[in-house]
Amino acid sequence: MKTLHTLVATAVVAVATLSAPIAAAHASLKSSSPAANAVLDVAPKEVALTFNEKIEPAFSSIVLTGAAGRVLAGAVSDKVKATVDTGNPAILRLVLPPLPAGAYTVAWAVAGPDGHRRKGEFTFTVK
Repeated sequence: MKTLHTLVATAVVAVATLSAPIAAAHASLKSSSPAANAVLDVAPKEVALTFNEKIEPAFSSIVLTGAAGRVLAGAVSDKVKATVDTGNPAILRLVLPPLPAGAYTVAWAVAGPDGHRRKGEFTFTVK
């Protein structure tokens, strides 16, 4: 009986140890174009965000704001919304309107396959 108890306890510990990284995995931003805090000579035509895992299109968005928090792209009412890249489902893209010189904020929200929602933001400047 003691052997069975030890075997079951070992199996429980092994399952808990192996499943911990899976439970902790959430979509996190790996890189962005434009990069955070970039100072650009030419305005970008899009924002592209690359995550560490596939993201769920229905629960993912990018919103670009300019001076005084004015929304310029990606708002709920916009015709153009962020889309997941068809070739790489870990990339989220937002086509931008022509941007004049100024400071901009990119706010993003995504959900990975685990359903956990992650949010973040960064800024860039166009000279």
